[in-house]
Amino acid sequence: MSNVSRRTFLQGMLTALATAGCSAVIDQQTQPGLPDALQPPSGTSRHPIAHLLNRATFGPRPGQIEAVSAQGREAWIDRQLDYESIDTTSVDLRLRRYDTLNMYPRDLLGFFGETNRQYVRDELAVATLVRAIYSEQQLYEVMVNFWSDHFSIHHYKENTAVLKTIDDRQVIRPHALGSFGDLLRASAQSPAMLIYLDNVRNTADTLNENYAREIMELHTLGVDNGYTEADIPEVAKCFTGWTVNSRGEFTFIPEAHATGEKYVLGEIIRSDDPMAEGERVLEILINHPNTANYISRKLVRRFIADDPPESIVSACVQTWTTTQGNIREIVRTILTHPEFDSAPLKLKRPFELVTSLLRVTNASYSGNRGLINRLENMGHRPFGWATPDGYPDTAVEWTGNMLDRWNLCLDAFTDNLPGVGINLDDLQNNAGSTETRSIIRFFGRLFLKQDLNATDETELLNFMNVADDNLRTTLGLLAASPAFQWR
Repeated sequence: MSNVSRRTFLQGMLTALATAGCSAVIDQQTQPGLPDALQPPSGTSRHPIAHLLNRATFGPRPGQIEAVSAQGREAWIDRQLDYESIDTTSVDLRLRRYDTLNMYPRDLLGFFGETNRQYVRDELAVATLVRAIYSEQQLYEVMVNFWSDHFSIHHYKENTAVLKTIDDRQVIRPHALGSFGDLLRASAQSPAMLIYLDNVRNTADTLNENYAREIMELHTLGVDNGYTEADIPEVAKCFTGWTVNSRGEFTFIPEAHATGEKYVLGEIIRSDDPMAEGERVLEILINHPNTANYISRKLVRRFIADDPPESIVSACVQTWTTTQGNIREIVRTILTHPEFDSAPLKLKRPFELVTSLLRVTNASYSGNRGLINRLENMGHRPFGWATPDGYPDTAVEWTGNMLDRWNLCLDAFTDNLPGVGINLDDLQNNAGSTETRSIIRFFGRLFLKQDLNATDETELLNFMNVADDNLRTTLGLLAASPAFQWR
């Protein structure tokens, strides 16, 4: 089926399916700036465990809702937060083929030439997708994804092409559910970050303010939130000499450090140990109340709503204060908050759409880099965001790839998604019947976590009578419907 014909039938069919499962429990408001075909379903009944899994994982697998219900919600959250106790053997075996993931910086820097750099980039991007699809440490991987956006590093600037692999392994992943203070300190000494935000060019003779600005604006305080323009050069001076050596490792060069007194956020900074000046700036930022508020708000936006409820933000700030920025406990506060179950729907970003589709169908993924290229075409390649603010996390920013979303869902079921295989026979064995209507009902519940209403069920049955590939194309249509595009 060509893209043109797809567009013709999708526009009509998706309109018909726009309110799949319309027993209204969650009132979803129309979102300004979104096209009609991408608006959230006007009303939807939602299983609380399905909702939890849609936010705290990359999408539930078949049977997982029932398994978590039997285990108990709090027990599941506890185990996910205690991610170190979860066996990773299965996903580790899948990752063994990606040899660059465990290389030393000096070895990665030996990959000269753009072709080899792209090989390193692709391995990390594919491994990120593999982990999101297959890892049992789902909440941990969601948090790795969050911090990768928060401490965003573009994969296409100089040696970040290879050193982002080190940042992922030594900065983001060890601290994703740990202490925010430890995470910020590790990021401040990340060779990839220092290159990306130009601190390698920040010396006493040639001040570069890029990292100083972004560590306050994006990493801690938030834009125009507790610092002034006068603070930026002072912070930059404190970080002079923080750089990267020829082996791709962090190093401090005292001779490049700007001497003299600095005045940062109301505090005088001067030390006989020049590197301690940058470390003092980190402590000030870690303990600043605006940091707790800014990052708590971002976390609530990721897990709850594009417009974060102040009640949940305040609860997170309180937890932050009492635990000194313990990320694990802040996430627990969000997932167990009384308002969590009534959160409005959130649009799946392209990466989340891909992972949720592959997880809900128990699809196989071979590691084909073509799938990363599809994500790149949709604007969501891992580590591909050019500016340091990271990929956006609100629906209105993702309205430009609607046709790409539809095509991706259809291609997944017609063997046109690179490296992806969906075994419909295995899935259908759980339907309990070979009758067409029963199969449609089964897949409706599987994809949407609720029963199709009578109108939608009839539309899908009628479509099966005219579709080129009957069930496969019909399921592609179901996945492309607004009810699956939102979580």
